[in-house]
Amino acid sequence: MTDNIDKIKIMIDTALIDKRLNRKDSNLIRNAIYNDGQVTKEKIRLWRELQAKVTNGEILLEN
Repeated sequence: MTDNIDKIKIMIDTALIDKRLNRKDSNLIRNAIYNDGQVTKEKIRLWRELQAKVTNGEILLEN
């Protein structure tokens, strides 16, 4: 399970290097969280943190 969390963290970090998140990366991250059917508290925390960064203007959401 930890491996999957680590992979998701790396995906997020890689996608946000330039402080921008495009729809493709957002969808890939979301799929990584939900595709195994085991949505854990840690996965939800990562997704909510990502959403908060967009909402707070820390990163730009692009099409």
